[in-house]
This record gives sequence, C-alpha cells and structure tokens, in this order.
Amino acid sequence: MDVNSVLMDRAAPAAPCADRAPLPFDPLAPTIFHQPWWLATVTGGDYGEAHVSLGGRTVGRFPYVMARVLGGHAVCGMPVLTHFLGPAIDEGQGAACNRILRRAQITRDLLRQVPKSSGFWQKLHCGTPDTLAYQEQGYETSVQFTFEVAPAAATTLWQAMRDKTRNVIRRAEEQHMVQSLDDFDAFAALYIGNLARNRQRSYYGAKLIADICAAAKANGQGRVIGARTAGGQIAAAIFYIWDARSAYYLLSTRTREATNGAVSLLIWHAMQDIAARGLIFDFEGVSTSGSALFFTGFGGLVAPRYVVSRFSLGHRIAGRLANPLRKRNTETYI
Repeated sequence: MDVNSVLMDRAAPAAPCADRAPLPFDPLAPTIFHQPWWLATVTGGDYGEAHVSLGGRTVGRFPYVMARVLGGHAVCGMPVLTHFLGPAIDEGQGAACNRILRRAQITRDLLRQVPKSSGFWQKLHCGTPDTLAYQEQGYETSVQFTFEVAPAAATTLWQAMRDKTRNVIRRAEEQHMVQSLDDFDAFAALYIGNLARNRQRSYYGAKLIADICAAAKANGQGRVIGARTAGGQIAAAIFYIWDARSAYYLLSTRTREATNGAVSLLIWHAMQDIAARGLIFDFEGVSTSGSALFFTGFGGLVAPRYVVSRFSLGHRIAGRLANPLRKRNTETYI
C-alpha cells in the first residue's frame, strides 16, 4: 500500500472546523481521558473503576488499569495513550474549607477501593489542586511539567511565539499544504512506518492508533491533519484531541526527509483551531530539554502536573532485575 497516495486521495484542505460548539464540563469526567468511550477504546474495555456515592448520587470516579509485571507483581496505572488520569471528584458547593475536606474524603474512599497491588503510579489531571490525601497514606509525590497556550486571537498567538518558530512556520507554509486526514488506517501505517525507517518501534499498534483516531472523531473530540509537499507527499501529520477545557497534542509523525518545520506548521494550525474553540492548547509532557525548547517557541507557559506513586521493595527489586540499566518507564511503571 502506498500510504501517501491513500492519505492524499482522502485528504481535504484543513479549513477551520465548522462545529465548534462548546462541550459541557462534567466534574466526573473532567478530561477526555476520563470519558468512558476513551477508556473503552484504549483498553478494549479491560479497565477497572472505583466509585463513591453520596445520597444516591455519584460524587467520585477513579478509572485505572492493573498491569502484571515481573515476579508476579502488579501495578495500578493508566492505559496507554492516556497522558494523565487520577480521581474525578464532584466536591459540590459550599465554603472552600468544606469542599477541601469533602474532596480529601472522597479521594480516600476511592483509594480504598483500588485492588491491592505492589505498585501504584498515576499522573493526575490539572483539576487536582493538591496531593495531601495521598501523602497521608504513604504515597510519594513528584511533579512533571507541560506547556499550555491560553486561547487568544490568531494575531496574539502569533506575536507570542519566538521569532525562530515563526520563521520556521513561514518557510514550511511556502512548501506545504495543510489538510485534514480521515483515513486513520493510513495515518497509523504512516506513523509506524516512519518510526521503522528510523529503526524505532512504535509503543502503539496500528489498530489502536486507527481506533482511537476514529473514536475521537466520532465523538467530535479529535482531528488528524497532515502537511503535503508540492510533490504530493505527506511530510508530517499530527493527531490532537480536546475536551471541555483543553486540547492535547497527542501523536505526531514526520518523514526522514521532512524538517521540524512541517510539524511546527501543523501545530500552528491546531492551535488556531483550538483557540477558536476557546480552549487551552496543552502540549502535555516535557520529557527532554529539546522538547522544552521546542514547546517554548510556541509561546506556552509552564504548568505542573502532580504524580503520585507507591512501590513495594519487592516491586522495585523486580523492576531493577528486569531493567538493570534503565530508569523506571512511566509506560510500564517498573
């Protein structure tokens, strides 16, 4: 299969989406990653969920997956392609002090329902204001960072970028046309094929990539766009998703011949689309100094994300035996 030709046959110019009706916010599904359709798609339905009710009304949800690791150990973690999760809590109305106490108690009640395991690792969504309820029960707290761009007019967003980033986008715009890509099998093949050509392996299978892209589009919460060269080749493509508050830069791919400019151009188009929806653009995840520098160029501000974890000594030893030269990977929690 010629992936580029398939993508080109089914691609249309990436005009701004007509449907930009705001999504309703639900404290029990505060992010796209908490929504049942997302969880069902990325896990094949194989996930657990703790619930807390008050007066017959659900006030807390905590979705999770249990993964088996070396030596019979298990970890309570997050599904693949899910950048953060943690408890979703409806703390209700009232004075701030009462809401804080109610949130903490609901968190404790949810954690008590989680199956016993030797490991626990969760990156909490931005609506989690603190980790006090975890710390009092012996969980460790750390922090990771992301870059966020608040919604604004396109001219304001453009002016907030670094000069170098703007110049890269200008050059890429002269060489590419940005288009919507709706053949998700072809996008998945392009993503995996580009990694293979660089002697890298995808963390995600082609079916999972195609399925989550299709589910996001069906629910009106995701889009794949690509940058086509004058010669008709797809130089780069990205998949971004959104919920009632934010959008997330989830997957990107580019050919070996393409430059970073093609991806930067696609991000710029996505930022404009998301700003028009009145949402924050979240780059979600700064893992290297290179990615930090790249994301800074788009004018984002640093925002923290709390991580809570707890591993038994046996779990830690098993992890080191399995991966003696590698630090714990947050995809495997070991």
